[in-house]
Amino acid sequence: MTSHTTQSQDSRSRKAKMNIAIIGSGKVGSALGTWFANAGVSVVFTSRDEGHSQAAAEKAQKNAKASDVIAAIKESDILFLTLPFTSIEAVLEPAREHLSGKILVDVTNPITADHRALSIGHTDSGAETIARLFPTAHVVKAFNAIFAEVYAGRTTQLNGRRLTVFYAGDDLEAKKRVCALIGTLGFDPVDAGPLQNARYLEPLSLLNIHL
Repeated sequence: MTSHTTQSQDSRSRKAKMNIAIIGSGKVGSALGTWFANAGVSVVFTSRDEGHSQAAAEKAQKNAKASDVIAAIKESDILFLTLPFTSIEAVLEPAREHLSGKILVDVTNPITADHRALSIGHTDSGAETIARLFPTAHVVKAFNAIFAEVYAGRTTQLNGRRLTVFYAGDDLEAKKRVCALIGTLGFDPVDAGPLQNARYLEPLSLLNIHL
């Protein structure tokens, strides 16, 4: 009984400490951030277009606000990268000094402009590229193979079965926290191993697009 109580308290404490920033308030970022905010997670929306982040925060209403990128990164310990993969370096570079110890959840996919092929793949991945660019942060690949419409509709089941969200990373604590966030939305979190395995998760998104 004591063990169960301790685990429950730890779970509540872990959730209470989760402050996330959505870096890129387009369709995916807005929908995912709104869902998290309505699930009780504190969310800060950011965007290169201030109007997009403001609109996302207004739609989410409770537990959400809009801010500039650097301020959002400073006050959040988990950052969801929901902007185009090709924009990540330019957007995060000005905040490099504030990224140490932060968890970067890579929701992006390195696909070509026509959405027909990977621009990086098989012997490398977009997630590994981000990890090399910002080595003081902890990159976790997750949420990349689900369409924005699923997040907008808050759909976690299909034919009575929970939908799977794979996650991969090299830092154990970072993975635990991302796993908890996946579970917060009601998805089935599946540990896909080290960050190198993003090489297999990123093509899943491309397969979805082709199908």
